[in-house]
Parts: sequence; structure tokens; C-alpha cells
Amino acid sequence: MVLFEDPQCPYCRQFEEISGEVLRSARESGAVAIEYRMRCFLGIESVRADNALALAAEANRFDELRALLFAEQPPEGTGGFATEDLLGLGQRVGLAGPDYVSGVKEGRYEAWVLSMEPAFQRQDPQGTPAAVLDGRPLDPRVLTDPRSLAALLQS
Repeated sequence: MVLFEDPQCPYCRQFEEISGEVLRSARESGAVAIEYRMRCFLGIESVRADNALALAAEANRFDELRALLFAEQPPEGTGGFATEDLLGLGQRVGLAGPDYVSGVKEGRYEAWVLSMEPAFQRQDPQGTPAAVLDGRPLDPRVLTDPRSLAALLQS
């Protein structure tokens, strides 16, 4: 499964709240592998958050930080996910080391995040959240119906 999300997208937060456990269970059982393609079309806040997620992935903490970003998501376009916010959120999931801290402060992956957005836009023209399973786009309604999503992932 390829999953497109923007860390500032309120619909992505809703998707995580409703169906996040279904995805985690399916991944842990081996029923599905998930590749996240994090979008940044909602502004610099998303770019900063995606940078932090790339750093978290290096430390095997992507899932934890992703879930916390959605749980603590600021209102869209309010300047949230500032450097201090991302350092604090990272610390809450065990990301307090110098690589994470310096990477957040320097914006180590921000240029990469911005360079990937056009490709992800072509792959996900409808917006987030969106998913492709075995090369086929999923109906967005399935993403927020945990029973349907679980059945699809187990088939």
C-alpha cells in the first residue's frame, strides 16, 4: 500500500484516528506493507513536519512521530510545527539525539521534501489522505470505514 498524507491535513488526522489501528494491525500481521509518501502542499508547516519525519525514519521512529504529529496537529496555516514544537514532539517519542536535533534545526531534508511534492502531486491528484493498493487507487470512503479497510487488507 502506498499512502499519501500531509501532516497538516485535518482529514489525514481523522483518517489516523479512525483507521490507524487497522493499518497498524495489518502491517504487524504481515498482511500489508505500507509506504508513506508524505505531502507538503499545505505549507511550510508541512515541510518542517515532513523533514522531522524523514529524520525519525532514520532512527526507526517514523510511526511513533507520525502518530504524534496527527494527535498534536495544530490548526492548518497557523504557523504550527515550528522547530521548537518538532523538537519537543521528537523528544516525546525518544528522538532527542544530536542527529534529530540538528536535522530539525537545519531543515536537513526540507529541500528533498519540496522536490518530491510535484511527483507526489502527480501520483495523488485528488488530495490527502489517499491510498493505492497493489497499483489500484482505493475509494476514499474505504479509508474511513475501518471494517471495509480491514477486510480489504486481509484479502
